Amino acid sequence: FCIKKDVQFLTGCCIIKIIANIERVSAMILNEQQLTAYFERIGLRCEDYKDRPLDSCFLGELMTAHARTMPFENLDLINGTLLSLSEDLYDKIVLRHRGGNCFELNGLCGVFLRSLGFGVSDYFSRFFRDAGDQIPMRRHRLLKVEASDGPFLWDIGIGQRSPNRPLRIVEGLSQKDGDQIYRFQKEPFYGWVLYEYHDDQWLRILSFTEEPQVDVDFVTACVWCELHPSSPFNKRYMIAMKTPDGRKTMDGNIYKEFYGNELAVLKELTEEEIPQYLLAQFGLTIPSEKN
Repeated sequence: FCIKKDVQFLTGCCIIKIIANIERVSAMILNEQQLTAYFERIGLRCEDYKDRPLDSCFLGELMTAHARTMPFENLDLINGTLLSLSEDLYDKIVLRHRGGNCFELNGLCGVFLRSLGFGVSDYFSRFFRDAGDQIPMRRHRLLKVEASDGPFLWDIGIGQRSPNRPLRIVEGLSQKDGDQIYRFQKEPFYGWVLYEYHDDQWLRILSFTEEPQVDVDFVTACVWCELHPSSPFNKRYMIAMKTPDGRKTMDGNIYKEFYGNELAVLKELTEEEIPQYLLAQFGLTIPSEKN
């Protein structure tokens, strides 16, 4: 849906007025010109991928290309610009070379994958990392993609350690991805739970149930991320992007590079260095206007 939000704060509470017209980004199908520009955005040539079988090998190449070119970023949230889950996403991420959060990145990825012919379902997810003993709220968007050789999890909307390639959705199978190992387990309350093997133990990363969602279902959680006082996403810069060797991140004014899971570079940035690193390392410039 094309969303316009008029938000007021009253005695610590957020009153949200949402006006929506019937225009879902997930229903959008990219034309040939848009697909060509999209492939260029992720560093690939559209003509090289025509007539490819819609299998996990093709899907893996696409997810890796996305993760290395479309950064997780919250510049709009820090700038006070409210997010759109409409067709504006194509303009923002493809034409203006921005990134976004999970609602934006995975939402647009769903459009791209459907346009290629993959079957795609959008799901709500709980994210466990840093949740402690609490049950985390559903505030994460991910995709189930039906390839010719089975269903796979697609998620480029995590700004932390996360899979580089799609993971086959099957219970109990250990799946190696670089230096990391993952597996799915089904649990009565959480549904499908993704675990990672880290520090000699299996840890929950996220969970989801197989109830398909449409764009408007994500609006409330997206607004929470934008505006709620408890949201971690509206306090400081949170930027991340995969690299061939690992990933690079900016958390506030702290820039890091990881080779595999090992921290290789750590630098505290000055006020003047922040925009320089945003541009040089992530291809981003700080937006100058608010909605």
